[in-house]
Amino acid sequence: MSRTDKYLYETSMGVASSMLEERANYDVSNREIGPIYEAPYQSNNLRNTENIAEAFRSIDWSFVEADTGFLTHALHPYPAKFIPQIPAQCIELLSTLGELVMDPFGGSGTTALEAIRLGRRAISIDANPLGTLIGRVKNCNLDAVATTDLRALHSVLIARMVELPQPDVLCLENGKYIPQIPNIDKWFPLTSRGELALIKSCIARMESDKARDIAMLALSRIILAASFQDSETRYASKPRIISSGSTLKRFILVLAEIVDNISKTQAAIRYGVCKFITFDSRNIEGAGVAPESVDLIVTSPPYGNANDYHLYHRFRLLWLGYDPRILGGMEIGSHLRHQKEASGFDSYLSEMKQSISGMFRTLRTGRYAVLVVGDAIYKNVPYSSAEAMSSVADEIGFETVCTVERPIHSTKRSFAATGRRAVSEKLLVLRKRPPKSLSAWFQPPPYQLWPYEKVLRKREIEALPAASESGTGQLSFELDPYSLTKCRKLVFTHGLKTSSAYEEPTWQAILENGLAQAGSSKKDPKYVTHGLHPYKGKFYPQLAKGLMNLSGLESGARILDPFCGSGTTLLEGYLNGYETFGCDMNPLAAKIAKAKVGILNVDPDIVREAVGALVSKIERYPSKISQSAEQFDKDCLEEIFRWFPKPVVTKLNILLGSIRAVSDGVIRDFLEVVLSSIIREISLQDPNDLRIRRRKETLADADVFQLYLDALEIQYDRIEKFWSIRGYAPDRFYQCRVLEGDSRDPSSIGNLGVEDGSIDLVLTSPPYATALPYIDTDRLSLLALLGMNAAVRRPIERNLVGSREIGTTDRVQLEKYISSKQEGFPEIIQDYLFTLHERLAQADVGFRRRNMPVLLLRFFQDMSLVLKNCQSALRSGGEAMIVVGDNRIRIDQEYERIPTTDFLEKLAYARGFKLLERIDITVTTEHMVHLKNAITKNVVLRLSALSRTSAFDQA
Repeated sequence: MSRTDKYLYETSMGVASSMLEERANYDVSNREIGPIYEAPYQSNNLRNTENIAEAFRSIDWSFVEADTGFLTHALHPYPAKFIPQIPAQCIELLSTLGELVMDPFGGSGTTALEAIRLGRRAISIDANPLGTLIGRVKNCNLDAVATTDLRALHSVLIARMVELPQPDVLCLENGKYIPQIPNIDKWFPLTSRGELALIKSCIARMESDKARDIAMLALSRIILAASFQDSETRYASKPRIISSGSTLKRFILVLAEIVDNISKTQAAIRYGVCKFITFDSRNIEGAGVAPESVDLIVTSPPYGNANDYHLYHRFRLLWLGYDPRILGGMEIGSHLRHQKEASGFDSYLSEMKQSISGMFRTLRTGRYAVLVVGDAIYKNVPYSSAEAMSSVADEIGFETVCTVERPIHSTKRSFAATGRRAVSEKLLVLRKRPPKSLSAWFQPPPYQLWPYEKVLRKREIEALPAASESGTGQLSFELDPYSLTKCRKLVFTHGLKTSSAYEEPTWQAILENGLAQAGSSKKDPKYVTHGLHPYKGKFYPQLAKGLMNLSGLESGARILDPFCGSGTTLLEGYLNGYETFGCDMNPLAAKIAKAKVGILNVDPDIVREAVGALVSKIERYPSKISQSAEQFDKDCLEEIFRWFPKPVVTKLNILLGSIRAVSDGVIRDFLEVVLSSIIREISLQDPNDLRIRRRKETLADADVFQLYLDALEIQYDRIEKFWSIRGYAPDRFYQCRVLEGDSRDPSSIGNLGVEDGSIDLVLTSPPYATALPYIDTDRLSLLALLGMNAAVRRPIERNLVGSREIGTTDRVQLEKYISSKQEGFPEIIQDYLFTLHERLAQADVGFRRRNMPVLLLRFFQDMSLVLKNCQSALRSGGEAMIVVGDNRIRIDQEYERIPTTDFLEKLAYARGFKLLERIDITVTTEHMVHLKNAITKNVVLRLSALSRTSAFDQA
């Protein structure tokens, strides 16, 4: 597959037009698309069974007026299926995002579709292979290979209709695809028989399993229309004329309808993680479901002595290649089995007990199972199935929370006479009895942790509700069973085991290593879009998440980063269920941060279309291209030609023009940031030097297009990987706002939409005093992509917090301030700067070291303003976690520590904070060119915001 083919494909076969605009109208920033109706109750406390029972009793479960065919729920007829509103309510009440919902009598996948629509994962088990086929198609997303196969099938069948052979010839040519149906002439004429076989022969040649499933479902949809069976509800032969070609026409139309339905539905279920298993529901564990791995069970078991699925779908099963007799032998509650075996309710209940036992073993401790059951009648004797199953469940280890009756509308009852007698059914709500505590073992990441990470690892586990160390020698704890869901958000733990053999990966493990059984032994700080663009002094993502966990934030909490840099805190907040706000004075940093998070919120099809269009343009570029530079600001051209070879300037110009032609908004930000990531490599600058210095060997040209395509492929693959695992996220994805602004200015915080007292956590790693020249480091990207020449960049560089650059006027003014020891600043800082200034005035040092006292003073003044704004933004009791490091200076040939962290603590106290703790951390110096200047000792100042009154009194 070419690069273009990888990204570009149509999502329909010509019958339905492109659905991109329609998909763009979905709110894909929130995986909980909908709900279709309002849930009247949302339980945040699964411990309290009385509240759960009250919630179930308060709901009108009849849903008479509800739309039961939204999304793909009406994709294929299926008998006695329950309406989607029932599992949806149960899922919302009894589970949280990313949890696993199982339906051991999955039927056509109603529970599974509702589970993934609501941001959960799903397992659907059913003995009927047609049911699992319907479920797979209802929950699938089209991809390039599937779409190509479906278009090819459409084209082939259209072509065959032009010169369709005689029915007997068609049957002879495709005879091996005609199933062995007793009395086939009674049920299928030659006309439809040959065309059905032709369709099957074409389907057999398809490459994509997904496309084959869709086509087989379309085939199943037309079977009865192509037969003499009287109707869906009457198993009797009624011969009629089925003209030549009508079966093919019907299939083509149904196939297009199904593809159109799937295409329209994709935005709502795009990130769904679901598994469909054809298996005997009396042996759930045999289907490969691990013990204690399921968070919720919602199912509607067959009524006793009511339906015969193998008869209802007999011809469909035969044409799809299945033996309905095998299904008949496994059907629980089969009316025909009851007649043949002369069995009664006890036999039905015995088989249900086997299934309930499997539910018990696979369900987590303390979690719920909801069974929608109807009463049974055997030999004219009624039996209360709910009461009997409640008793059986109690013997197994469940407790009955409640039993709620729901009326069945007359239009919703089974077509079978035995099933139509039911006028109501019951929701039986069970809970697997929880112990007081549960033993849990926490598996570390597959790579070496730093010492401070080991400490944080234990602390974030200890912060879980009711966690106490077991004392076994390993990192094991006794937990409240309802804390297991929160364990999935741990960062320095990659696997969780309870007393069962099942080990569940954490969300962090999935983010870093995907779903591979054996994780990489190397730590990956570039997962998702963290590696979108190099950035000096970047915050370490695992640390950011660990600090979020330590603060004990609730889902949806608001996090502010006043020095967001390239967006590490913002991305981690987004990935872990928090609303995030960030600003930075560096225009490139703000652009990177916007792209990092924003691209994850765009519909994948729209991203794929834009990337595909760009790749296609690049691949079609002629070998000889005209020289031009209209994409660059004219005031930047002189500097651009000074730092880039002329051929590179031409290619950059073409590439920028193409990016701007196919994209806008956050997609353009993303594509331009990818280009920025290779800027150093294609320039005359030494790419390994922090400062701007020319290469020792001049660069005459560079393969700009290939380098860009390679970088784009790496980043796109990481985003695609995230799309594939997004359904495992334990929380919803909240909005992220990024602003190019100065956090010293209160209006910058306000322009983010942050009101006073609205932030729960400030988490930031501010620039170290005089540490890194951010603007100078990024000058080529600022020049070429953002049109900022030296004259525009220079004032930004000087005005950055922690800048090394200072004008003469400012320097003189700050020196006077130091010498006079004016009031309004913590005395300990004043004294230190005064002494340092006096010592350096007498020492033999260069101008940069001589400027250190005034630079430090300006840094502390700036940080004081930032802390003031943060204190105003934080709610009372909200926390600020500031990752800082001490500076050092050489005087008289000896290095001395500048106690920056101590001084920031004093400034925070003066601005209305109290110190909760200092967390010592150590950072790696790997890949740091300027190792001698690297700061390897860091501290997290963990602060708490006092109330406004207390802060005023303290100040």
